[in-house]
Amino acid sequence: MINTLKPITNQPINVINDMIIYTDKISKIEYDAKSQNITYFEHGFANKNLLIAQFNSVLEFSNTNPVTSIITDFRQLQGSFKNIFSYLNEEFYPALKAKGLKCQAFIVSEDIINNYLTNELISGLLKKHQVYAAKFSTTYAASKWISSIHDAKASA
Repeated sequence: MINTLKPITNQPINVINDMIIYTDKISKIEYDAKSQNITYFEHGFANKNLLIAQFNSVLEFSNTNPVTSIITDFRQLQGSFKNIFSYLNEEFYPALKAKGLKCQAFIVSEDIINNYLTNELISGLLKKHQVYAAKFSTTYAASKWISSIHDAKASA
């Protein structure tokens, strides 16, 4: 399925999303089998139980499907998600890194909380687990960066 998204620049971007693997009241998670990428679309108020259920679904999915990159869109998420950092550190990132996770891109708005917590994830947890990570303001920029990481790994 090809979706045309319009980023801030109002220029369309074609994104291929093979399947929706999880939905709940604050998220939709999609998987692109060709690029082995998971994309999280978060919205509403952060909820620890729902966030952990999302991550558990991705871990279960990764048992039978390779996941080499993640794009997390936080532009519509409100509130703090700091209360899941220990879960991410102890369970989520170690498991996905062992299965081949290479990089994660975050898409954020100008929200101070999301920017601060995303910076903490990038400089703390993801650096600790040796996962390349960066923050962007558009889907296009995040997707382009993920592709560049995949291209660099393929040519190495």
